[in-house]
Amino acid sequence: MRKTWFSLLLAAVVAWPAMQAHASHDSAPTILNQFKVLSSRLHVLKPAPNVRALPVGTDEAARQRINADAELMVSKNFSLVVIEKGELLAEAYGNGATAESPLNSYSMAKTLTALAVGEAMCAGKIKSLDDKAASYIPALQGTAYGAASIRHLLSYTSGAKDPGGDGYSGIHNIPDLVAVLSHRISLMDLTIKHGQSSSFKPGEKFIYNGLDSETLSLVVRAATGMSLPKWFEASVWQKAGAQYPAGWYVGRDGNGVGEMLVLASTRDFARVGVYVLERLTNASADSCMNDFMKEAARPLIAKGYWDSAPQFGLGLHVGADGNTWFFGHSSQRIGINAKTGRVIATNGWNEWRGMDVIARRLLSP
Repeated sequence: MRKTWFSLLLAAVVAWPAMQAHASHDSAPTILNQFKVLSSRLHVLKPAPNVRALPVGTDEAARQRINADAELMVSKNFSLVVIEKGELLAEAYGNGATAESPLNSYSMAKTLTALAVGEAMCAGKIKSLDDKAASYIPALQGTAYGAASIRHLLSYTSGAKDPGGDGYSGIHNIPDLVAVLSHRISLMDLTIKHGQSSSFKPGEKFIYNGLDSETLSLVVRAATGMSLPKWFEASVWQKAGAQYPAGWYVGRDGNGVGEMLVLASTRDFARVGVYVLERLTNASADSCMNDFMKEAARPLIAKGYWDSAPQFGLGLHVGADGNTWFFGHSSQRIGINAKTGRVIATNGWNEWRGMDVIARRLLSP
């Protein structure tokens, strides 16, 4: 089912010819070419002035213990980066990808959007997570998304009806999303159009409806005066110490698509994982973001699927083992183990049997 809607979506975006190849198989060189093809539709995130160093770890025994899993992972994926206590324990690439390759994140972008919301709150731009979205975006007054609190949007419990979606795939009405990506309608238009009805009361049920993240994108822009990608770049991206340029797809109004389509290197996705780890363990000096991250990573509501991470917090998936995850279509993961200080990041083009078993094993020594 996931591959079906994904293939239809990418094939339909005629303004994005490079992405059409992904309907059958992602290609690392093709993804890299998107920066050229989509220059007018990507906000390019610049490397951080202070790049986070990733010194190679000296624990050879630990490296040997994960070597077989690492090799299997990249035989079927593009990449794997394993960091433990700030050191690079493993780094491997396959199928044409390199350390510098910008790779797609798809639904991992939903969690990136959530981090940007936390930074906006801690900067005093958002007063409270319990504020209604409409208090920042008057145009959403009278809609299900406007009536939902920021907390409900972060937890995917807005209650809004998932238009054309199934409640768990993370996508919604495909033709209208294609219209957004093709710049025929704006994110605001999309949210208003599909915010006219509710399926549940806010907070009542988890529905993986990407429009919750699109509403958060609108909230971030209204609260900060900056587009979602610009705010993310100025806050999370810089603090993570990103090494390479990245790309964030923007809609017709110049604001970032909040639910998918952020391209970055696996090293930098891993650095974002370390950024999260630092806040989960109070290693960051920002007590507000430390508190936000702990709340975001707390199991809040059952998703009703995905045994490896059955709970959801505030933009973060929570594993049965208590570990924290970003999830994206096509075996894209960032995993954070706050107890051991290990972070993994992997990126690929297909879901394959046993992938999550290996990812969990790599994250939990």
